[in-house]
Amino acid sequence: GPGSERDVSLATARGVAKALRSRGAEVFEIDVRDENFELPKDIDLAFLAIHGTFGEDGQLQQILENRGVPYTGDGVEQSRTAFDKIESKKRFEAAGITTPRWQVIDANEKPTLPVPLVIKAPRQGSTVGVYIIKEAGKLETVLAEARKFDRQLLVEEFVPGRELTIGILGDQALPILEIIPKGGFYDFTNKYPFLNPQA
Repeated sequence: GPGSERDVSLATARGVAKALRSRGAEVFEIDVRDENFELPKDIDLAFLAIHGTFGEDGQLQQILENRGVPYTGDGVEQSRTAFDKIESKKRFEAAGITTPRWQVIDANEKPTLPVPLVIKAPRQGSTVGVYIIKEAGKLETVLAEARKFDRQLLVEEFVPGRELTIGILGDQALPILEIIPKGGFYDFTNKYPFLNPQA
């Protein structure tokens, strides 16, 4: 994919291809950078291994649906909604799910929520463009950095606690896992240390 998570996508694709080949599958690896990619004519299934923009936001899913190609993962609308943190927050609230207090700020706006808070570029994955602010003096620098990813930002109150993840395959919930990063929070560097060995 063309987004900020390209290196993660390439590493994921290599791992998926290796695992599928070890099971006897015929695999064609395709480096998708935009909508003008070619697929083998007799493709059975597209295994999506693209992280972030273009791969998780419904764009690739829409292209594959338009071409009549079955693919792994969620559909177009589900992908689009889940990838957009602002749209997800709206859906959670509409469903009665409690979330931390939040607001959306545009290009020249500042948050009205008190520090500590979390600033998020709303349409990135792998914690790209996510910052925890514990000191008001760092706010301007972080806002400038986050706006490199998106001019509109999601701001949430910071809620300390444990980070848990639960994978779901079909209707089956997998075991609960607690994420304990080596340092700081579970950011891009902690998620993908193989991409930054010095970290």
